[in-house]
Amino acid sequence: MDNLDEKIREALQAEDRDIFETGEPGLRELVAETFRGKLRFFTWMTWAITLVFFVLQVWSAVLFFQSDNVESKLLWATAFLFFAMGVGMLKVWNWMQMDKVSVLREIKRLELQVARMSATRDQR
Repeated sequence: MDNLDEKIREALQAEDRDIFETGEPGLRELVAETFRGKLRFFTWMTWAITLVFFVLQVWSAVLFFQSDNVESKLLWATAFLFFAMGVGMLKVWNWMQMDKVSVLREIKRLELQVARMSATRDQR
């Protein structure tokens, strides 16, 4: 069995070997992986926009409580809700990217299992 494992490890690329030798990734690893993928520019961009939207959301809340008339309160409440929805949507996009990384990791594990089963069947 060790000989077969060595053959499979040789057949795998270096990045695939790292995936299979490590355990199930935690949240930090999944977030870090999104910054290394093909869409890393969009990941950086969404995190930056999320931060800007969050600051604007807090700013809108502060101005809401400082305003005196109903029109300005309505304006700042609308701005707060807009920025809150923006933060929420960008967070959902980032979570979907982390889910995609996790699914791809599992697909690669399945490919390895299929390769192992195929190699054992060929040896018989």
